Amino acid sequence: MSLTLPSGAAVDNRGASSGTRWHRRVLTGLAAQSGNGLIYLVFLVLIGLPLSTVLLQSVLPWLFDPVHPSFRFDASALLRAFSTPRVAVSILHSLELGGTVAITATVLGGGFAVLTQRFSLPLRRLVAPVPWLVFLTPSYLKALAWVLLMAPQGYLAQLGLLPRAASDAFFGLGGLVFVHTIGLFPLASFIIGGALAGLGTDLEDAARLAGARPWRIWLKVTLPLLAPAIALSCIATFAEVLSDFGLAATIARQSHFGLLTYGIYVAASDYPIDFPMAGAQAFILLLLILTVVFADRLLRRQTEARLISGRARGTRVSDAGRWRWSAATLGLLVAILALYLPMTAIVLRAFTATLGYGLETANFTLAHLAAAISPGTDAGAALLRSLVYAGITAVIGTSVALLLAARVDAASKSVRAAVVGLSLGTVAIPGIVLGFGYILVWNRLPGFVDWPFPHYGDASLLVTGYVATAMPYCLVVILSAVGQLAPSLGDAARLHGHGRLTRLLRITLPLVLLSVVTAFLLTFIRTMFELPVSQLLIPQVGSPLPPFVVRLANHDEDGAAAALSLVSMVAAGGIAGLVWTLVKRRITFGGALKGTR
Repeated sequence: MSLTLPSGAAVDNRGASSGTRWHRRVLTGLAAQSGNGLIYLVFLVLIGLPLSTVLLQSVLPWLFDPVHPSFRFDASALLRAFSTPRVAVSILHSLELGGTVAITATVLGGGFAVLTQRFSLPLRRLVAPVPWLVFLTPSYLKALAWVLLMAPQGYLAQLGLLPRAASDAFFGLGGLVFVHTIGLFPLASFIIGGALAGLGTDLEDAARLAGARPWRIWLKVTLPLLAPAIALSCIATFAEVLSDFGLAATIARQSHFGLLTYGIYVAASDYPIDFPMAGAQAFILLLLILTVVFADRLLRRQTEARLISGRARGTRVSDAGRWRWSAATLGLLVAILALYLPMTAIVLRAFTATLGYGLETANFTLAHLAAAISPGTDAGAALLRSLVYAGITAVIGTSVALLLAARVDAASKSVRAAVVGLSLGTVAIPGIVLGFGYILVWNRLPGFVDWPFPHYGDASLLVTGYVATAMPYCLVVILSAVGQLAPSLGDAARLHGHGRLTRLLRITLPLVLLSVVTAFLLTFIRTMFELPVSQLLIPQVGSPLPPFVVRLANHDEDGAAAALSLVSMVAAGGIAGLVWTLVKRRITFGGALKGTR
């Protein structure tokens, strides 16, 4: 028996199939839009909302009043900030310090880049890694080390190398400029060194053949070509000094040299809390930072010197001749001042009972180190908390960044450009401003105050703040690796029936594992020594490592602070080195895991 279907049935079936395909396209489009919305939602909750509350607080001072909230516009907080002598002086101090350090750090960093890239110098192994190590050292540890060296009873004074007048002059603008300069010269060295490597020697060789002397070549050829990089170095250094909190909470505080970042902390934490004044100062700081960032973008757009071509020759490394050892001595002197001398001071103070008795045999002790590594002490508990918080933050940050990177890579070019722009833009946001925004959101904003997780006063909010500061770095690092994968890999896995999560874990993750681990370790180390967010969001269970070290240093317990800093650096470096070694051993050339097929 055969069954014949009417012709209309076939038409209805085709119509149903067409309708099904249309519904699938609609659902696919909605899923893509929801995925893009999720990306923006993460940025909105973690970064956009806290910053918005900070800006609103500066012009709507009663918006977060717990008794009578009001949307009434009032710029009195901003006017009060400029009219209050303490705040006005802190603004001028910040600008003065930032402008001075922008010049000194650029000169030092540029000279260091020229020495290490253009000349073959002795003792290169002692000098070359110094910029990276200095760049990764938090500013409050540099401040602690130089206080130990430059104090009236410090190590340099004990050795007879420091007159009292120089010690007194250190605790002021001069000392801040000095520590910032040797702490930020790596940033200038990276920027100018990158431009110097791209110049090659073609134009210099042409000028030399024309009979120009070496000094005239540098003045008339090399320096003009490096001018954009030098300007960018000044801008970046200026922004770093404005947003720094480590030196503001240590040397500047001890010197009564008020800075904007510390003023925000005082207004948001001291009793009585003055949220409008904190918001006004945060608004001023953000305005200064954004002005600098805008200048940076404008300069990049208008001064693009394209000098690298297929015929360009690489940089020639020359012998300094009779000046060889003099140049090497200058490079070594910078390395000693920036890294070796401060770290020596930290180590010595960690093993001595008091600073005043110096290097006498009876003064050496292991008590500070024992307290730092003991979980039963406050110092040991602070170290353990930071290790746990840093590990949790690194796991959450890299996991979310990997998910977002996979979603962004599959999205349109406009979405990718927007996410990368948001990530790079949020890097310039000072941590003290972001931390203050978190206080406003989770302590004052209706709907967020009663959230069980994260909750104000708990470690969950501190970890959330850590994730927010680390997310831009993680996303940029991982997204750059995911963007290099061929789309055919995902298409082949999709044809074999593997879902999105399976493709992410079985294909994408093994191929970008090194980048994921790099983001993980970067987040772990940054979180261990993150001071501004930690200072404002200290949980009720106890202080993490950075605020605890600063508090010890400010209360003349520099031995305990040095020991805790030394143990934390060894612990963070040891864990990072162990993880990196284990991962490298599991990965073969090309990114495939050993033992996988």
